[in-house]
Amino acid sequence: MSVQLILYPQNYQGVYASNSSVITTNLVADGARFNTIANHTGYSSSANDPAFDAVTNDAPISNWKKFRSQGSSSYADVDYPIVISGFAPKLRFRAASGGSNSSSGVYQTINNLVVGASYQLKFRVVNAATGGFIFIGANGYGNNLGGGGVTAISSTGTGFKTFNFTAVNSSEELIIDYQNDGADAIDIRRITVKGAGATPPLVFTDLADGQVICDLYEDEDIPLSLSIDDFKNVAEKTQSYSKDFNLPATKRNNRIFTQIFEITNSVESNAESFNPYVQTQCVLKQDGNIIFKGFLKLIDIVNKEGEISYNVNLYSESIILVDVLQNKLFRDLDFDELTHDYNKTNITASWYDSTGITLSEDLELNSFARDSSLSLNKTTVLKYPFVDWTGNLTVDSTTNYPILNKLEDAFRPFIQCKYIVDKIFNDAGFTYTSTFLDSSTFTNLFMDFNWGAGDMPIEVNSNSVVGNYNGTSKHYAGSSYTNLRLTFPTTSLASVNYDTSTHKITSPNNNSEFAITYDYELAVENGSPSAGYRWFVTKADGSPSISIDELQGTLNPLSSGSFSGSFTITLDQGDTLEAQFKSSLSNMFYQTFDVSITTTATVNITRNITGVTEATLLNNLRGDLGQWEFIKGFINMFNLIIRQDETNPTNLLIETYDTVFNDIDKGLTLADRKITHDWTNKVDASEIKLTPLDLAKETKFDYIEDDKDFAANLYKNTFVEPYGSKTFTARGNTIFVESEEVSATPFAATIVKPLFDYTPQFLTPAIYSSDGGIYQSFDNKPRILYKTSASAFVMTDGTSYKIPQQNGVFGTGAETKYLKFSHTTDLPPLSTSLDLNFSPHLLIGISGNTLNSLYQQYWSNYFDELYNFDTKTMTVKVNLNAADITQFDFRNKVMIQNRAFRVNKIDYKPNDLSTVEFILIP
Repeated sequence: MSVQLILYPQNYQGVYASNSSVITTNLVADGARFNTIANHTGYSSSANDPAFDAVTNDAPISNWKKFRSQGSSSYADVDYPIVISGFAPKLRFRAASGGSNSSSGVYQTINNLVVGASYQLKFRVVNAATGGFIFIGANGYGNNLGGGGVTAISSTGTGFKTFNFTAVNSSEELIIDYQNDGADAIDIRRITVKGAGATPPLVFTDLADGQVICDLYEDEDIPLSLSIDDFKNVAEKTQSYSKDFNLPATKRNNRIFTQIFEITNSVESNAESFNPYVQTQCVLKQDGNIIFKGFLKLIDIVNKEGEISYNVNLYSESIILVDVLQNKLFRDLDFDELTHDYNKTNITASWYDSTGITLSEDLELNSFARDSSLSLNKTTVLKYPFVDWTGNLTVDSTTNYPILNKLEDAFRPFIQCKYIVDKIFNDAGFTYTSTFLDSSTFTNLFMDFNWGAGDMPIEVNSNSVVGNYNGTSKHYAGSSYTNLRLTFPTTSLASVNYDTSTHKITSPNNNSEFAITYDYELAVENGSPSAGYRWFVTKADGSPSISIDELQGTLNPLSSGSFSGSFTITLDQGDTLEAQFKSSLSNMFYQTFDVSITTTATVNITRNITGVTEATLLNNLRGDLGQWEFIKGFINMFNLIIRQDETNPTNLLIETYDTVFNDIDKGLTLADRKITHDWTNKVDASEIKLTPLDLAKETKFDYIEDDKDFAANLYKNTFVEPYGSKTFTARGNTIFVESEEVSATPFAATIVKPLFDYTPQFLTPAIYSSDGGIYQSFDNKPRILYKTSASAFVMTDGTSYKIPQQNGVFGTGAETKYLKFSHTTDLPPLSTSLDLNFSPHLLIGISGNTLNSLYQQYWSNYFDELYNFDTKTMTVKVNLNAADITQFDFRNKVMIQNRAFRVNKIDYKPNDLSTVEFILIP
C-alpha cells in the first residue's frame, strides 16, 4: 500500500498563475481604527525631504509612526496627522497655510510579503483637498513598497485610491506623505494591503505548483472520520477529519516545516517560514487515489529522547470556516461603498429595483453591491421600507393619517443578506457555490441596520470648545441688536463653525444639532438703559427667524451680571446662530473684557446624519454582531448543509438538507434515487449492530426573544408561545425525555400588522418598545425580513401619510406609496408564500395565511425520517479500499441485500476493515 501526504505552499490558492494566490488578509497593522498613531510622539523634520528623513532616522516598525515638516528651505511647519475618532475613524492629514508647501505623513513596516507576489494598497479619501498630492514612498529610499520610487496620487477627489506593486522583499515600508500648500486637510479611511494576484516562487520543487510530499513513518496508517452531516444531531453539522498522527523530523519534513522546532527560528521575521497559524492545504492519497482533500494543522512538536516528530491532523474546509469567522465582527467589514445622502429622494428610489439609491461614489466593477443593469453609482442592496420604529407616530387631526416628523420615524436602512454573506466569504478568503443562496428565497432577504434607541446615530464625535472674550476695550451694545463676542481660541472656535469676525455660528450641513451652554459677563455704566439680550436664529431657507432665551428690561446704574443658560437646537445648512444684546442708551451697556472668563461660551456640536455612512451602519448595535453568528443563524433557519468542493477546497457547496439528501420525486431507477453503490459483498455480516435512535422527545425551533419588543411581548402574553417559534414533540413515544433547541440566533422574529386599526392597506413591521406607556425606538435584535416586491406598493383606499422636508429635499404632503417588508414573501401572504416563522402564526389584522413555514419547508422531511419508528442505525464493518473512498459521495445511498441505506459516517482505516454507520430510512 502506498500512502502519500501532499502539502501545498501556505499561500497556495488553486493553481499558480497571474490571477491566483490572492492573499486576502490585510497586511497593514491597525489599518482601520489607527489606535497606534497616538503611541508615537512623532518625528519633526527640518530636512529637505521629511519623509526620507523620518524613515531613515526613526526606523519603521510594524505599527504606525508619524512625521511632519518643521521649517526648512523646502517645507513649512505643519501639524502631525491625527485620528478623527468615531465609529469609523478617519486619519486626517493637514497642510500648511500661506502658500508654502508642507509635508506630513505616516509610515509602518509591512511584513509577510511574498517576494514576486502582486499586492494592492487601497484606502478611501472621504474628505478631499483643493490641491496637493498623496505620495506613496519616499524619494531615494530603497525599501518603498515594491522597492521602487515614489507614486503620486491626487488628493483633490474623494473615493478609493489604489497603488499596485510587486514585492521585492518580504518586508517593505508603507509611507504615506501628504504634500500641499492650501491650508486644507484630507481625511482617509481604512488602509489595506492585500494580494492582487501573483506568481509566487516555488519554494519546493518536488511536485508541480509548489507541492511537496511529506515523509511518513513506515507503514503508517492515517485513519479518517468522514461525514458531512450527523443525521442524529439536529443542531450540529459535523465534518470530516483525521485523528492526530505524527510525521518524522526527516530532512525533507524539516525543510517543509522550516526547522520550526528550533527555538531561535522566527516566523515573524522570515516570511518564508512555516506559519502554524496559516491554512496549509493538503491532499491524502492511497494507491494513487485521493481519499481526502482539506487542510493540515500542526498541533505540537514532540521531542522524545532526542527523536523529534510533528504532531498533526487533517480537517475539512468547512470546519476552518468557523475558526476564521469566530472572532470577526460586522465592524471588520467595509461598507464604505454604500455611503449615500439620507433624504427622501434616495429613500423613495430604494423602493424600486429599477432605480436603486444613488451612492456618493461609483462602485468598483467587482463590487458585490453592483447591479449590471444600473449605473455604477446605483445599488439595490440597501432599502428603506416603511417600519414603525417609534410606536407613537403623529396623526393628522383631520384625516387621522400619520405624519412623519422626521424621516427616521419610519425609514432606517436594511441591507441585503446575500450582499453581506458575499462580503464575509470574500474577506475570509472563501467562495461558495449555492443554488439556494442565489435563489430569490435568499436574495430577497434583508437585515435591518437600525441604529437603536433615539432618532438617529451620531456620525462624528461631539466637539466641545470653550470660547472666551479678551478684548482690549469695552464692547458696547448698539440701539439695535449687536452680536456678543468671542475672540479666542480662534482655531478651536472655527472647528465648531464659529466665526470670530462675524461672531456667528453657521451650520455646515442639514440636521446639525448644537448644544449651547453660555455665560456672558455684562456691565452698565452710570445710567439706566432699557436693554435686551437673546440668541437669534436666521433660517437660510427664508422661513421665520427664531429668538431663544430673549430677556428685556431696565438696568440699574453701575450694575453687572451675566446672560447665561443652555439650550439645544437643530439647524440646517446655512442657518446662523448668534448671541446678541442691545441698549436704549449708547455707550452704556457693555460686554466686560478684563475678567478671566473660563466658561462664557461652551459650544457643544453634535452632528447627526445627513448621509448614511459606514459609521451609521456599523455603530455599536450592528457593528458588534459576530460574522459566524450571522451565518449560523441562516444554517439553522434553512437547515443548510455545507460541503467542501472536491475540485477547490476553498470553495464551499451550500444547499438545503432536502436538496442534498431527499429522493422525493427524483425518479424510480437506482441512479435517479442516488443509489450508486452495492456494498453487499463488502459487508462483514458476522457482526451487525442495529440501534434505535436515541432522540430528544421535544425540539424547540425559535428565534432569540427581544425582551423590549412591545408587539412581540403582547403576542406572547396573549397566545403564550413566542411569535415565530414551533415546538416539535415526538408522537407516540414514551421513553424520550430530553429536549433540544434549534435557534435562529442572532435574529428575532418580527410582527407585521396594520399601522393603525383603520389602515388595512398600510401593513408595516412593528419594532418599538414601551416603557411605562411611552412608546419609542430601542436597541432591537437583528431582524430578517423579505422584500415583498420589486417596487413600491400603492394604497388605493385613500390612505396616505406625510413625509417631512429634511436634508434639503422637499417633503410630500400625502404620500400613498411605500415599500413593504414582511416575514412572508408576499403581503398579505398567499397560500404559496414562504413564511420565516418556524410555524404558521395568527397574523394580526391581516387576511390570508400560508402553511409554508421554515419548519414545513426545510425541516419536516428530515424530522419525518428521523422520528419514523422504523428508522435505526446499523453499524457494521465494511471492507473499503481507497478507490471506494475516492468514488463515494455522502449524498448517495448504498445498496446492501436489496435495502437502501444512507451512510452517516465512515471511520476509514487503510489495510483494515472500516467501521461504517448506516441510517436505515423506511
